[in-house]
Amino acid sequence: MSPTIDPHRAPVPYKRTVDRPRWTRYIVIGVLAMLAIWGMVVLYLLSAPQYVSKFAFVLPGKSGGAKVNLQSIGEASTSSASPFGTKGINPRVNYKEMLLSDTVIGTAAKDLEIDYADFGKPVIKLVDETAIIQVAVKGGSPSAAQDKSKALVDAFNERIAELRKDELKRREEGIAQALSVYQQRLDEAQQALIDHKQTSEYVSGRQYEELSMRLERIKENRVSALAERDQVSGYVAQLARNLGITPQLAASAFILNADQQFRDHLANYQTATTTLAVFRSKWGEGHPSVIKENAKQESTLKALQQRSFTLVGHSDMNTIKLISLNESGENAGLFQDLLMSFAKIEGLVGKIKQLDGAITQHGVSLKRFAEEAATLEELERNYEIAEAVYTSAVTQIDTSKADIFASYPLVQVLAAPSLPSKPASPNKVLAVVGGVMGSGMAFFGLFLLWKRKQLLQTILSKSGFGTL
Repeated sequence: MSPTIDPHRAPVPYKRTVDRPRWTRYIVIGVLAMLAIWGMVVLYLLSAPQYVSKFAFVLPGKSGGAKVNLQSIGEASTSSASPFGTKGINPRVNYKEMLLSDTVIGTAAKDLEIDYADFGKPVIKLVDETAIIQVAVKGGSPSAAQDKSKALVDAFNERIAELRKDELKRREEGIAQALSVYQQRLDEAQQALIDHKQTSEYVSGRQYEELSMRLERIKENRVSALAERDQVSGYVAQLARNLGITPQLAASAFILNADQQFRDHLANYQTATTTLAVFRSKWGEGHPSVIKENAKQESTLKALQQRSFTLVGHSDMNTIKLISLNESGENAGLFQDLLMSFAKIEGLVGKIKQLDGAITQHGVSLKRFAEEAATLEELERNYEIAEAVYTSAVTQIDTSKADIFASYPLVQVLAAPSLPSKPASPNKVLAVVGGVMGSGMAFFGLFLLWKRKQLLQTILSKSGFGTL
C-alpha cells in the first residue's frame, strides 16, 4: 500500500544539502562589494586636488542709438535694440555655446601653452531671471585655475571681437554693392541734368519766377507809361487851346521845329523879311535893293513851304508863325512847353512800343519756360533723390561701424576670475558619505537576496498559489 499525504500537515520548506553553506557566498560577495566601494572612495580621496576658479559675465539690457541728419540731403540712423527684446532668442545661450566651443577653449589653451584636453570643459550656469552667466574652470592649482579663467575670458572677448568685425565687414560689403548701384543712378541723374542745362535756356528754377515777376513789372510800367502819355496829351491839348491852334497844327510845328533844314530855311526867311522891311523904309518899293531882297524872301518862303509840305503834308503859314513864336514873344514859353510836351509824348510812345514788344517776348518765353520748368524740376527731383539715397548709404556705412552690439550684445565681466583658497575636490565628507551610503545599499541588497525565497513563499502562500 502506497503512502498517503496528510492534507492537514503543515508545509515544510524545501531544503537541499547544497543550500546549507549559502552564507559563505554572501560573505564573499559582501566583502568584494565593500572592497569595490571603499576602494573607489580611497582612490577618489587620493586623486590630485582640483581647484575651481569662478567668474561671471553680465549683459547690459539697455539699448542705444544714433541718428545723423544731413540738411536738404537725407538722414541715416543706427540703433542697438535690447538683446532680450526678441522672443525665442537668448544671447546668454549663444554666449554659453561660444564659451563651450572648441574655438574659444582651443584659443585659451594655446595662450597657456597647454593641450586642449588638459584645459577641460568649463562649467557654465545661466542664472534665471537675470542677465548673468556664471562660469567655473578647474585647475590643478589655485593659480592654474585662475590663469585658465583669465585665458578663457580673453579668448571669449577675442572671439566676440572677431565675430563683430566679420559682421561689420560683411555688412559693409553688402552696402558697398548697393552703393555702386546708387552711384550709377546718381551719375545718370546728374548727367541728364547737365545735358538739359546745356541744351536749354532754362537752367534754374528761379528763372521762371524771375521772368514772371519781370513780366508783371513790365506790364505795370506800360500802364504807368499809358497814364503818363494820356496826362501829357491832355496838357498839350490845353496848351494848343491857349495858343489858339489845333493839336494837329501843334504837332506839325513840333515836327518842323525838329528838322534842321527847315530851321535853316526859317532863319533865312526871317533874315530876308527883316532886311526887306529895312530897305522899304529907306528906298520904297521900286528900289533895286528892295526888289532884290523881295525876290530873296519869296524864294526862301517857297523853300520853306516846300520843306513843310515834305515833312507834314501841308505848308500852312500858321505853323511857320507858330514856330517863330519860339524866338520871342509873350507865347514863347508856352510854345517851349508845347514842344517839350510833344517830345515827352514821343518818348512815351516809343517806351510803350518797347514795353509791348517786351511783354510779347516775355509771354512767349514764359510759355516755353513753363514746359522746360516741368522737365527741369523732374530732373532736379530725380537728382536730389539719387543724391539723398547715395549720401544716406555712405552715411550708413559710417554709422554702422558704431552699431557693433546689434548681433552680439555688450558683455562685461561682472566678477573677475577668483583665486580659489581650497580645493573643490576631493571632498572628504562627500566621499565618506558616499561610501557609507554605498555600503548600506550593498548590505540591503545582500539581505534581500538572502531572504528572497522566504519572501516569495510567503507572497505565494497568501495569494493561494501554493508553495515553492
